[in-house]
Amino acid sequence: MKADDVRIKHGEGVERFYSVGSHIRAHEADGFLSFGYWHKKTKEYYESAENLVKFFLEKGKISKPDTVLDVACGYGAESFRFYNFLKPNKMHCVDITGPHIEFAKKRAEEKNLHDKLIFEKRDACRTGFPDESFTHILGIEGPAHFKTRMDFFKESYRVLKKKGELLLTDITFDKAKSYKNFLLKRLSSFASKRWHMPSENWVNPKEYAEQLKQVGFRVETVLPIGDRVYPGFASYNTKFKSIINAIKTRGLFIGIGVTIISWFLGYGYRNGVLDYVFVKAVKE
Repeated sequence: MKADDVRIKHGEGVERFYSVGSHIRAHEADGFLSFGYWHKKTKEYYESAENLVKFFLEKGKISKPDTVLDVACGYGAESFRFYNFLKPNKMHCVDITGPHIEFAKKRAEEKNLHDKLIFEKRDACRTGFPDESFTHILGIEGPAHFKTRMDFFKESYRVLKKKGELLLTDITFDKAKSYKNFLLKRLSSFASKRWHMPSENWVNPKEYAEQLKQVGFRVETVLPIGDRVYPGFASYNTKFKSIINAIKTRGLFIGIGVTIISWFLGYGYRNGVLDYVFVKAVKE
């Protein structure tokens, strides 16, 4: 199978996974899909998701945003908050999952922002935008699912203007460490397949920074913040009420799978295999 065919097939798998129960999930926690940022006193998921947006914008110190690309935008929960805070001239928001985009489009129309916030179904690794189209690219967690993250870095470099900035939060995974533990190796394989996270994207924070540099970016930070993400998220999603909600929303098979993945995120972090990073890089 050709590389483009593999990428398209992978994208279809991601879309199927995130489409299940979409009509319900879009209305839960205002449509947030991230892992959140959990302070010691954070008890509810919605609060953690708001915390992550606040952390992202404060840490990003984004200046002069003119044209912005938001990748893996989901239902647009972060997109609308990014727009309200940054006030760019125009913001394009892309996602591979059709139901996400349709919901976000309707919300933009309701808010009379459809001419400023443009939601489109596109592959973040092959956006189709002209060279040097954007001053900033933003993304919450999505790149771990891309086929591949490295292709996304190359595409980001292409569509960013000179001195343009790439800001992300993302999942990192230390393949070498996982292979030293039989249980972690098997769990990693399960999570990767069910969660559509290509093995090519299994890199630790240091390797992550090196990949950005290989493409041509100047890396300002790849900051691990897993301690504020995985323990809280895993604890919340493995509570009885969360498990029941996942099954009701997404069906028995996917609901249980999501619960196992949530538990694995906490377990993998405690064993030094998984981390979560805030990333800022500049196109030189």
